[in-house]
Amino acid sequence: MLSELMNQITILGSGTSTGVPQIACECLVCTSTDSKNKRLRTSIYIETSSGQNVLVDCTPDMRTQLLREKIKRVDSVVITHAHADHIHGIDDLRPMCFVQTQNIPVYTNQVTSAELKTRFPYIFLRDKQPGNNLVLGGGVPLLDLTTVPINTPVNIGSETFEFFELPHGRFTTMGFMHKKFAYVIDCHEIPADIIQRLKARQLDLLLIDCLKESSHQTHLTKDKSFNYAQEIGAKKTGFIHISHELEHHRLLAEAQKISPNYFPVYDSLKLSYA
Repeated sequence: MLSELMNQITILGSGTSTGVPQIACECLVCTSTDSKNKRLRTSIYIETSSGQNVLVDCTPDMRTQLLREKIKRVDSVVITHAHADHIHGIDDLRPMCFVQTQNIPVYTNQVTSAELKTRFPYIFLRDKQPGNNLVLGGGVPLLDLTTVPINTPVNIGSETFEFFELPHGRFTTMGFMHKKFAYVIDCHEIPADIIQRLKARQLDLLLIDCLKESSHQTHLTKDKSFNYAQEIGAKKTGFIHISHELEHHRLLAEAQKISPNYFPVYDSLKLSYA
């Protein structure tokens, strides 16, 4: 039971686009028996102190994640960007629509909104489908798409979120702040103005992209993530979207040499913030 003042996050998945273990890989992390080295694709579930349940991203592992955590309600969905590992489980929300009395709103930016309509027209353009393209048998998730403004407060239910864009290779992804929490996912750098906004928020909790040891064109790597964490200065910082290059306990030890409040997250971990 959440305290009256706290919001809770469940890490549904902490891994990169391939998941960990990676198919056909025999490395030490992929063959590890430690549950903290078993990483489904990255997604989180926020339970707010006001009783709102917000799902962030719909991975290809969505069904497994929702069943494992016994999640029975999703009030809203945030999609950070349109890469396959963040959207290709969206149809797994269909059973939620069987039991919930209202359609589920989906919030994302303009580019991702257009991509979702292209890839999932049976969901997001369902009222415009010609008769012979209609899905029969109740097989359509009842999701309503909302394009959110960037750098402007947005109401999701009774909660206020602030979205910002981050460079992700040739594309952008959408990070956000909610109260004393910030989510910085799938990016290769954080613009200076965003860092200043994150610092000014005096965060309880930061979750930040941390893909691997070596350099990468579209993601933050370990040293970059550590440096940004120090600059932003949240009370606690969790590292997420982790590949098989980074073993959990080794990454934890390296992070805690910098701060006892730094840690790699793992699947099913629960965190809270004011």
